[in-house]
Amino acid sequence: MGQRSPIMPLDSRLTDVIGLIDTILNDFGGRADIYAVAQHMDADLDDIIPNLNAAIYLGFIKVDNGDVAVTELGVKFLNSKIPERRRMLRDLISSIEPFKTAIEIGRSEPFPLDKLITALVNKGYSEFKAPGIRDLLTVLLSEWGAYAGLIKKRGDEYIIV
Repeated sequence: MGQRSPIMPLDSRLTDVIGLIDTILNDFGGRADIYAVAQHMDADLDDIIPNLNAAIYLGFIKVDNGDVAVTELGVKFLNSKIPERRRMLRDLISSIEPFKTAIEIGRSEPFPLDKLITALVNKGYSEFKAPGIRDLLTVLLSEWGAYAGLIKKRGDEYIIV
């Protein structure tokens, strides 16, 4: 088994990731203590962590000396128009699970969610055995994949576009 690809936090939400980056950049000048950001956003740190991790995996935020800082890529993403954001996001999520495996199995034909779950588990991602995984994956694929123009859903199957 090769090196594991990062896994998009299943409870991260695209709009929350964008809001987090925007808050750090525009309300804190691009760098802040994550606890201060959570307090400013009137949110629990536990609620912010999945979105922070997603932003880190995408390269929009980095952790530096205990603070979080928006990267050049994060600034570029925020300042881009929607079509450019979609293109950037498509390129970035293609190397992050479960999107990476969805692309691999969906290259030639549409696939049901169970096929994706089985492929991920077979790659050693035991996280995808968790109860409720179907609902979390459905939201993740629909939200992130659709925004990026990577995945469409038709009936019970997903299509890589």
